Amino acid sequence: MREHEVPTHVQAEDRVLLGFTFPQVVAMVAVCALSYGAYRYAPVGPSEVRVAIAVIFGLAGLAAVVGKIGGRRLPLVVADLLKYRLGSRLYLGPPSELVRSEPPAPAQPTRSGPGPIKLIAKKAGRTLRGLRPRRRSREKAGGRMPFRPHRWFGKPRRAEADKDNINGKSKDKRRKKPKGLLAVAAVVALAAAVATVPQAALADDHEPWRDEIEFEVTEPVEGRRIFVEGLTVSGDRAAVTLRAATALDIRVRAFGGSQGTSLRFWGSASLDEGERVSYSLPLHGPAPSFTVSWEDTLGQAGAVTVEHDRIPFPLPEVDGELCDLRVISIGWTPGAVSGVVESDCVTSIEHPVELQTVAGHESVTETTLTEAGVTAITGTVSAATGASTVGVPFIANGETRFRLPVGAGAAVHNVTVDIDMEASLRIPIPPLTVLTHHPERVEQVTKTVHLHRPGDSDSDSATATANCDDGSTASATATAYAHVPSATIAREVTVDVLHKEHVEAEKVERSPISLTRDETLTLASGVGADDPFAILVVPDTEPEDPPAEQTPAGGLSDWFRRLGWEWPW
Repeated sequence: MREHEVPTHVQAEDRVLLGFTFPQVVAMVAVCALSYGAYRYAPVGPSEVRVAIAVIFGLAGLAAVVGKIGGRRLPLVVADLLKYRLGSRLYLGPPSELVRSEPPAPAQPTRSGPGPIKLIAKKAGRTLRGLRPRRRSREKAGGRMPFRPHRWFGKPRRAEADKDNINGKSKDKRRKKPKGLLAVAAVVALAAAVATVPQAALADDHEPWRDEIEFEVTEPVEGRRIFVEGLTVSGDRAAVTLRAATALDIRVRAFGGSQGTSLRFWGSASLDEGERVSYSLPLHGPAPSFTVSWEDTLGQAGAVTVEHDRIPFPLPEVDGELCDLRVISIGWTPGAVSGVVESDCVTSIEHPVELQTVAGHESVTETTLTEAGVTAITGTVSAATGASTVGVPFIANGETRFRLPVGAGAAVHNVTVDIDMEASLRIPIPPLTVLTHHPERVEQVTKTVHLHRPGDSDSDSATATANCDDGSTASATATAYAHVPSATIAREVTVDVLHKEHVEAEKVERSPISLTRDETLTLASGVGADDPFAILVVPDTEPEDPPAEQTPAGGLSDWFRRLGWEWPW
């Protein structure tokens, strides 16, 4: 059986009533008194309103006395917030002091600066200092004595106390009692404030846990709590798979925006050991990221952040002459990096062709851009990351998938995708112009000429006069008629034809030709990988010592026996 002695210097407060310490009991009594005062003397409305005010004030005061946040009392948390809000948070030294050529010296214990009450008083003093009128001299004030608040509570000055001692008068009899309602209210408010605000909040020394006697700091358990088991980016969203190494409560937050600090997503989940959960996180801005914070059953907390350099966003794309390519999905899973390349290919393209357009007497060959029809596109997609490479057939106007084996461990896998394409072209060819040269020559051409003679008729009359012997005359008229019928007359005609020197052109149709066209495009991206999943091994807790059992003392006789004396009675 072990015996234990409790030393008197242990920093432990006695719980005097219902598990509350003496300062807590005093603070609750002060809060109840102030609540009753608010109900009794508040100059507002009917009694129901005053009761509500008193209840709200009392509940708020009791919560401030006994409430805790994360194991810390509310006044201490409020005091730290006041220190943070009111205290200085800027570095005013020159920039050269921020650059160290050697490691800094170990930090020495320093004072944490004025407490929140002093900071509030300091700021209030600065505000009121400008409003306070200038102090007038005693002569201008009419001989009035300076303001001495210590006389309110009957505290005599040192000279007066010494005078009273000389005259033999009792100091206690000459001390004046507090007067006025103002003195009583000041004492009550001061007692409530002192009992409510912990001493650590008012102290200047940086000892944040001095009054936290109920807070036990446990030894941290090393090891990963949360693992990223999958990260796939498709478009503007990231599919993330998380796996817990122990029982956890997690919070997932995704950030984006122009600066990468705007909250774009928030989610939470509770996971058991080995359980998975998936999220579809939005990606926004040039530097998106997401953070997974956790809290385990051991009371410990932490967070894991995946920065933008481990997230393949934005996804790469490239425009080619034969096909426009873009990576629509790329991701990492344990042991492999996979991706999908989408292509949008053309059906016709302008292709330079060297053609002979004129042949014969003259020959003309020229290179022209001709509209060519694309009959087929084939190729190979070669993906590589580190020492791992893979090649898959290229799918035109579709999606080409690839998968690369990668090693285990946290790393950023830079993926390079090379696409080699070959297009089969069908090019229509315009007709060929054939030129023939003819020199000058004379050619006799004999041909039969057919002439048509039209029919015609005519008549002619003549009159003759003769003299008779008797002196008279005699006349006679003679008329003749002629008629030619119509007819076609054929005659052989020989003509000399002169042919001058000339070139004769003739068009010759040609069939389409088939050609091929090559093109190579490259895409590059990178995706982050996490360590392999491992269950968190929690060390066995040390056995607690059994409570000490105290043996009742045997009185004076037992004490005499231990000292080796003999009990006389």
